[in-house]
Amino acid sequence: MKRFFVILMALLCLTFSGQAREKLLTLYLHGDENENRIAVTIDDWYEPERLAEFLDAAKEYNCKLTLYPVGEILKEKDRDLWLRVLAEGHEIGNHSNTHKNLSKASRDSIIRQLTNFEKNLNKALGQEYVVNTLRYPYGAGRKSGTRGAFARAIRDAGYMHVVLWNIDSTDPDTIMRQVGNGSIILLHGNKKDLRAFREILPRLQEKGYEMVTVSELLGLTKTSPDPAAPTASPVP
Repeated sequence: MKRFFVILMALLCLTFSGQAREKLLTLYLHGDENENRIAVTIDDWYEPERLAEFLDAAKEYNCKLTLYPVGEILKEKDRDLWLRVLAEGHEIGNHSNTHKNLSKASRDSIIRQLTNFEKNLNKALGQEYVVNTLRYPYGAGRKSGTRGAFARAIRDAGYMHVVLWNIDSTDPDTIMRQVGNGSIILLHGNKKDLRAFREILPRLQEKGYEMVTVSELLGLTKTSPDPAAPTASPVP
């Protein structure tokens, strides 16, 4: 009996240890550095009136964007614009509902932030949209890693792929110096970043970069917890 109890406890310890080590999320700073593809991502959108101008510029240079709006700015009155985003092959990701620092939030608050974003997005679109990726507001949450209670809350909200960035600048020359195969560029939906976006587009095209969505860059699907592309570069 004593031996059985010892074996049972050992098995339980192994089980809980395995759960603690379980990788719940994959975080990305960039994609495959062997392919000349990059992703331009644009966050927040507190100036939604700029959206059409970003889309016009992107269309001219065959650039597919990934937009990370804050859920509270998504309004039915802008439906035509957001439907245009989808019609032109761009992607929309979750950036929380109120730009809350998720790393300091409770599990219930994290789940509310992410699900309320989805509700506002679907209401603005007038249809259901499957969101592939999450971007933490402020990038906060990266230090919390891919395991543990924080990662479990993100996973419980339905997210397995967290996309960060490796270029964060509004200076076109700085962006062009830093850009390389697989880069993920961070911009924001405002007038200042629109100027930078317009300037870098022809320069990126001249360098031969294919500008794709983050899901294309990383080979992600909604149903798989792991990237389909084995050469994508997750954060350890």
